[in-house]
Amino acid sequence: MGVYFTGGERLQRGRGIGGLLKVASKLFTPLALLAKKAVSSETGKQVLSAVKKQAINSSINIANDIASGKTVKDSLDTEFANVKQQSKRKAIELGAGFLQHTKQPKTSSKKSKSKKKKKNQIDIFR
Repeated sequence: MGVYFTGGERLQRGRGIGGLLKVASKLFTPLALLAKKAVSSETGKQVLSAVKKQAINSSINIANDIASGKTVKDSLDTEFANVKQQSKRKAIELGAGFLQHTKQPKTSSKKSKSKKKKKNQIDIFR
């Protein structure tokens, strides 16, 4: 025995949660592809490695500060200042390294083009 609906016509208005998910996927897919391309490049790998090392060092520094009796707020403030300074320095180093590794355009020597005579070919479709 089935369940009967006695409240009149069933109408669905709007697209529901599927419509929202579709819009979200169309919005974030290009961003995800761009991030994937940036991370997979050599420079992106170097940047991620530097960020990972900096995060580890920062967490160790904050833990040491808290263990020595500093407040969390003071420890975070000093660490943010250190991270800002170190990230600027590291960005300059990576940028300089990137510029050195880029290929310089080769200067091509101009060769005289020899003129070849075309043989008169007979075209049967004229």
